Amino acid sequence: MIRANVILAVTKRNFRSYFSSILGYLFIIVFCVAASVMAFNAQFFAANLANLDQLSQQFPLLLLFLIPAITMTVWSDERKLGTDELLFTLPATDVEILIGKYLSVLGVYTVAIVFSLVNAVFLSQMGDPDFGLLASSYCGYWLSGAALLSVGMLASALTSSATVAFVLGVVFCCIPVFIGNLAGLTEWLLTQFGFGGQSYGFRTAVRGLSLQEQLRDFSLGVLPLTSFCYFIFLTGLMLYLNLVVISKRRWHATEVVGMEMQYASRAFCLGITLVSMLVLVSMWPARADLTAESLFTLSDATYTTIDDIEDGQLITIQAFVSPDVPREYSETRRRLLGLLREFDLRGGGQLEVRVVDVEPFSEAAEEARALGVNPRRIQYQQDGKLEEAEVFMGAIVQSPTDNVEIPFFGKGLPIEYELTRSVRTVSQKARLTIGVLQTDANVISSGGGMGGGGRDWAIVSELRKQYKVISVNPSRKILAGETSEGGPDDAVEDFDVLLAVMPSSLTQPQMDNFMEFVQAGKPVLVFDDPCPIFSQGQMGLTMAPKLPKPSPGGGMMMQQQQRPEPKADNGELRSLMSLLDVRWDNGQAVYDRMNPHSQFGALPPEYVFVSRAGNPKQAFSSDSPITKDLDDLVCLYAGSIQETSRKKEQEFTPLLQTSGESGLLAWEEYISQQFSPFTMSPTAQINPQPKRFDDTYSHVIAAHIRNESDDNPVNVIFCSDTDMISDWFFMERNLGNLDIAFDNVTFILNAVDALAQEETFIDLRSRRASLKTLEYVENQTRELRKKMNDEEKAADKVMTDRLDEARKELQAEITEVQERNDLDDRSKSQLLKQKEQQLNRKLDLDEQDLEREKNASIRKAGLEMKREIRRIETRVQLFAYTLPAILPICFGLLFLGLQRSAEQQSITAERRRR
Repeated sequence: MIRANVILAVTKRNFRSYFSSILGYLFIIVFCVAASVMAFNAQFFAANLANLDQLSQQFPLLLLFLIPAITMTVWSDERKLGTDELLFTLPATDVEILIGKYLSVLGVYTVAIVFSLVNAVFLSQMGDPDFGLLASSYCGYWLSGAALLSVGMLASALTSSATVAFVLGVVFCCIPVFIGNLAGLTEWLLTQFGFGGQSYGFRTAVRGLSLQEQLRDFSLGVLPLTSFCYFIFLTGLMLYLNLVVISKRRWHATEVVGMEMQYASRAFCLGITLVSMLVLVSMWPARADLTAESLFTLSDATYTTIDDIEDGQLITIQAFVSPDVPREYSETRRRLLGLLREFDLRGGGQLEVRVVDVEPFSEAAEEARALGVNPRRIQYQQDGKLEEAEVFMGAIVQSPTDNVEIPFFGKGLPIEYELTRSVRTVSQKARLTIGVLQTDANVISSGGGMGGGGRDWAIVSELRKQYKVISVNPSRKILAGETSEGGPDDAVEDFDVLLAVMPSSLTQPQMDNFMEFVQAGKPVLVFDDPCPIFSQGQMGLTMAPKLPKPSPGGGMMMQQQQRPEPKADNGELRSLMSLLDVRWDNGQAVYDRMNPHSQFGALPPEYVFVSRAGNPKQAFSSDSPITKDLDDLVCLYAGSIQETSRKKEQEFTPLLQTSGESGLLAWEEYISQQFSPFTMSPTAQINPQPKRFDDTYSHVIAAHIRNESDDNPVNVIFCSDTDMISDWFFMERNLGNLDIAFDNVTFILNAVDALAQEETFIDLRSRRASLKTLEYVENQTRELRKKMNDEEKAADKVMTDRLDEARKELQAEITEVQERNDLDDRSKSQLLKQKEQQLNRKLDLDEQDLEREKNASIRKAGLEMKREIRRIETRVQLFAYTLPAILPICFGLLFLGLQRSAEQQSITAERRRR
């Protein structure tokens, strides 16, 4: 029976002895300072994230120094001083002594970890860190150190020299720290001996035995059961070996070899048993996500997708990721690796994840390009100057029959959604079909004469990642599902949802076919716009419903042109509005003065920001799954739809609304229209400063109209803006260059999913994480960047003013020549020509000189900003490096002083030195 009082006595004895000299405090001080240096290095400022990722990456290396320093005297000093015999003759068992020794060094290590918590306190002053992530990271630090302490104790038990024990401790600790590096060698050997098919599993297993691999989840904010068991099993095995070594003194000299063989066999069997138990535990990957936003807890949609993979089907995710990325992509890279880890653990034997670190010009880079994952050249600011980097951060998801490429995970891309959707696509699940109506907008390339060919809009490419997308010709009967894609014109194929962009451009026969489909109660997503600005293959306003259809083939001035067929309902969609029981003016645009984003303050109110920040109650419908999780969306010169006489059986759900600081503009108030002799048709131009009169109403921009009755079935989402689905929003969603993540793409995809009754991905698509940046550094450098921008503008203004003055002088001299009456016309013309050439050369030289002066001024400002930023970072680093040393020094001085005072008081006055 193990006695707690005996263990406690041994623990106190060794714990106090460690802090009886300055050496113990010195090791702790060095550890805390070294941890700060690793945590707050240059890469920490480059990443601009309030976390301890840099420390987590190098923490195993730090333990290689600290652990042997703590454990080197545990057994060796006992043997050196001869106190081991006295210790083992005490009324205590070997197990009790061993546990007491272990708890004493664990207490010392815990003190060191507690002192290093000052790094977390410092981090909280630098920004708003995720404290769940910090707690998980420190839990990993403590567990990994606790496991290696048993390894270091084994090294100390083998020798009577503390120095030798330290060296042996470093060597022994290197085994769990660096064993993962043997994974590549293991794979190569298995391949050479004909076991290449099993090489991936062996490589993964060997890598899983390394300390870095077990610490990875803790550094992401996740507490995995497997890692807990790994550290516990490693500690148990090493303590058993410690027990064998300290029990060796009782072996008879003639039995040493036999006993060594016996205990070696036992240790080997115990190791195999613990590894087997670890494998069994890994099959049930219980994990606790401590991050504030549960970033690494997979959604139900992901679990369902993985569970639905057919038995015997193997899906592989190969991710190609650059080890070093610009600071604005650091968090994206971190989340990507964390989620890939989750997919790997949850995939079982049906989903494998391979992460490849891609260095420039390496074989891995060539492999990535061959598989369709190409690097993205990214420009970024570094130390006040513009840098460019080639970054790999993409993946390919493969099955035996299909593959999907994700070329690049941009900052705005929902990573889990992209991975889950790709896994589902390649797992050969039956996909629903989206029909895209052919209109003058030419959304889909197979336009069949409706404005010509051309490339697809980005919305079509995005939908193809989840659905089968076909082109629907409105000139034929739509309800029968006729299509012109993938076969003859008379091919018939059904589809589940119809996407109609600018149906106001349809002719009357086409409108009849379209209305027949809508009246049948089929799901339809409609985008129309009184003032379309962006369009693929067309020039902005030419598709406005108020304007006639463009003439086929264009034409030049005075040429005979084919008269275009008129639009149905004169472009007013009267038949559709009547069916939906709503009012929509095809020329009326809405504006909204509410703009919560100051960085876009220069935009006119016709750029409508639908935002919870400025209109929290009405901006988005909380009752619809399409919009309940959206935050920000922008529309450009959108229209307004109004419900007329509400039908009892018809449901009108506003999805997007303006604030009360809005109003309406008639077509004539914001558009100037004139006749073009080149196209022989009216052209329009936007008036940027129309007269605006607020009406204090909230105007509906998009709504879902449903009628489930058998007599008048309707299922239509109508959005009065097409610019919100332009390619730019899809590009920005991926790159995430703006400070605001607009939800335009999310709204569109959610609307399609809702109409298709495929709502699995709606919550997952809307999931997002907040960025925990170094707010202190950002605030300190923001003024510097503003100052540099002001200096650039001032330099531009000076250059422009001086060039304007030079041009005025040039014009004055030319005017003087023109006004001379003593020259004939020919002489005056020649003189003017010479004068212009001479002055133009002078102006070019002046412009070049001014450009050099401007560039020199900007370069000087940039260098000064770079130096100031470096000074700020250096100041922060010095404080971070100094602060961790203060606490252990103060405590060391306090306790050593108290110890000396106690020693002096225990000596009688007669024996003290006078």
